Amino acid sequence: MKKGYLVAAGVTLVSLAALQGCSSSSSAKTEGTTYSYVFVEDPTTLDYTVSGRHGTSQITTQGVDGLLENDRYGNLISSLAKDWKVSADGLTYTYTLRKGVKWYTSDGEEYAEVTADDFVTGLKHAADKKSSTLYIVQDSIKGLNDYVEGTTKDFSEVGIKAVDKYTVQYTLNQPESYWNSKTTYGILQPVNADFLKSKGDDFGSVDPSSILYNGAFLLKSVTSKSSIEFEKNENYWDADKVSIDNIKLTYNDGSDPESLYKNFDKGNYTRARLYPTKSSYKAIEKKYKDDISTSLKTSQLTMYPSI
Repeated sequence: MKKGYLVAAGVTLVSLAALQGCSSSSSAKTEGTTYSYVFVEDPTTLDYTVSGRHGTSQITTQGVDGLLENDRYGNLISSLAKDWKVSADGLTYTYTLRKGVKWYTSDGEEYAEVTADDFVTGLKHAADKKSSTLYIVQDSIKGLNDYVEGTTKDFSEVGIKAVDKYTVQYTLNQPESYWNSKTTYGILQPVNADFLKSKGDDFGSVDPSSILYNGAFLLKSVTSKSSIEFEKNENYWDADKVSIDNIKLTYNDGSDPESLYKNFDKGNYTRARLYPTKSSYKAIEKKYKDDISTSLKTSQLTMYPSI
């Protein structure tokens, strides 16, 4: 049986999205293929284009894929975009989408195909709703600032367009060598226009049925200050690489940091964060010496599944 292990993280939590390409992952005492850990912040919305808060992203990154994503080492790899190209002047990025990727409801029912228009809809929705994460792209995408500020009301003047059903193109104000990394943020994720219209103001409410899913997991339940649960999307376009069947996050208010390790050691959690300054660290290090690595950015340590 595979065991969990300790690994350094430069962030508070290792993204659950890292599991999407993994082999079977569990702690030494975790049964089946359920990934168990904690959440520390209730989501106030599931509208990933509008909110950048951890309470939202910890959920939606499991269920919604964008153009590119980061692998467990932080490298950018293809997701919904099977390939892309950049113009010689560095101002135009053109992404070719995978064909046949579908949107699903929280019940797993097929809704529609993911197309280039969905990316246009997503950005327009974010701009219209004055997304808290507009700062990421407002000065990057040609014409977006004018649209947000009301100088123009014609979104077609913004530098994003569906060239055809499976090709989406962005035009920038200036070259940005790091542009591709921005495509991993929720504000640039796709939204189906018909579904958005059908939900109205309820789109993105804290209810699994308020959004569609094209990713590895379907959100099944959110219980405030209690639990968040997901099930594997059996129809996911890359399902063969997802071996986690369920994800269960349990609320933790952070008052007892060492409880993370204690629960890992009991088999309740699949990973745990460690604190080298704590008196208990030496004993933990002795027990899990071969399973600990340290981040170059911080001395904080995190335990998560072996792959």
